[in-house]
Amino acid sequence: MSFTYKLRTFVGSAACVAVALGSIVSPALAQERSIWLVDDELVTMTGYLLEGENVYADCDEDCSDLDLFLYNEVDKLVSADDELDSFPVVTAPYEGTFSLVVSMAACNHISGCAAAVRSDYGF
Repeated sequence: MSFTYKLRTFVGSAACVAVALGSIVSPALAQERSIWLVDDELVTMTGYLLEGENVYADCDEDCSDLDLFLYNEVDKLVSADDELDSFPVVTAPYEGTFSLVVSMAACNHISGCAAAVRSDYGF
C-alpha cells in the first residue's frame, strides 16, 4: 500500500470518528462558557436562543448563590432566576438575540468562584 492510500484511509477514519463523537456530545456541553467571578460581581454575555431554550449555570463549591437574568434586544427583563441556590435556569420566551447577566450573589472565596453557563442548544 502506498503512503497516500494509508493517509487517505486514516483521514477518512478520523472523520468518521469525529462525526460519531459529535453525535454523542450534546451541543450544550460543546458550547459551555466558563467564567470567574468574585462575590457580588456580574458579567453580561450575548447569544441567540430558540423559543423555549433553557440557559443553565452552576458554580464551584465556594459558591452558594448564582443568579441569571435574561434580557431581550431592548433591555427588557424576560426571564430571571434569583433564587438562593447555585444552579439557576432561565428560559427564552421566543427566538432571538438575548443578553444574559450572570451574577455571583454569594462567593465564599476571596479569590472568586468558577462558574459555567450553557444552554439546551449551545447559544
